[in-house]
Amino acid sequence: MRTTMLRMPAAFATLALAVLGAVVPATGAHASTASTSSTASTASPTATASETCENAWRNARNGYLHLYSGYDCGGHLASTATNDPDWGDSSGSVHGVAVGAVKSLLFKASSGLAVELHAGTGYTGSQVCLTRSESYLTELDGAKFPDGTPLDAARSHRWTWASACDDRFPG
Repeated sequence: MRTTMLRMPAAFATLALAVLGAVVPATGAHASTASTSSTASTASPTATASETCENAWRNARNGYLHLYSGYDCGGHLASTATNDPDWGDSSGSVHGVAVGAVKSLLFKASSGLAVELHAGTGYTGSQVCLTRSESYLTELDGAKFPDGTPLDAARSHRWTWASACDDRFPG
């Protein structure tokens, strides 16, 4: 599965949009090596986007969602293996994260599991799912929830089965 992620061509984003409709605009999040962002990572000035996120993925604990304040998995904000209904409050596994603060994220879980990101607190609003095949999203700028809310404005998440996600994927 990991070697497939390493070989994904940039055309994957276009294909995903064609299959999923307008879930994410063409300027949406870039997964794995599909990213062509020239933005340098805050984690390592010499590593490329895919190298930085790939290294973070290799070192991440299984069963966790990781949030980053920088592009390309730089600037670690939080790691969580549990649901959190409000990223901005002072409780839960993710706390004190301002709207728009998350610029990239990494998801490492067992096959069959997914994490559902919600635009609103309390698991409300528009939603997208990340499965094991979307190991990381290097840049959330421009990506949107189905209702048009920017993906970097996500406010809550919960774990679910990938089979329950229907077609709610960021591409």
